[in-house]
Amino acid sequence: MIEKSNIIIASKRFLIASGISSYFEVLGYSVSIVNSTQDALERLLISKLPKIVIVDEFESVFKVEKTVAFLSFTKPAKMILLSDKLTKERYELLTKVGVRHFISSQLQEHELSQLYDCIINTELFHDKIIEERLKFNPQQAFKNTCAELNISEREVEIIKLIAEGFINKEIANKLFLSTHTVNTHRKNIMSKLGVSNATGIVIFAVKEKLVSPKDFLFSSKH
Repeated sequence: MIEKSNIIIASKRFLIASGISSYFEVLGYSVSIVNSTQDALERLLISKLPKIVIVDEFESVFKVEKTVAFLSFTKPAKMILLSDKLTKERYELLTKVGVRHFISSQLQEHELSQLYDCIINTELFHDKIIEERLKFNPQQAFKNTCAELNISEREVEIIKLIAEGFINKEIANKLFLSTHTVNTHRKNIMSKLGVSNATGIVIFAVKEKLVSPKDFLFSSKH
């Protein structure tokens, strides 16, 4: 059983922090909310020596990794990450450094009680939204998008090359096609995507991560 003493919530989002705070206060905990800086959070960690720390990574003001490292030099606490953009890779990394509880801003009231049980029993917890994010497979999602829009593998190649700044003749040379064939593919692609120019194709390519926005912006071809 966790001693009902101090909990610290580090969040810039007042309503979310207040809602979580109210739940734990009903359970008999003393809750402190910090909404300014990582330094302010660390000063509070020293003065309060909390049993539970909830870090909201909204706007990247508070750093869960830095907080975990800081606590290793003071007094360990149960760590909860509040995130709406958690990736599977980061989830796996954070579990390795001891973070075992993951929630989103869409955490439901009944999930709070489940979270509390997992904290008590030192069990891994993530709410429904986090669970859906962890199951998300971007490669499969892209394949599904292509299937829905009836985009072929050849058209995917051409979309990528258009987004990289190549003109029809250059694409034809790269793919050993005629310029006429590439132009036909280009028209079909725009029709399937519902766009009227190359900019729409580029936006689709960036959104589906076929090209990096950074690479596109600094390409010598643009």
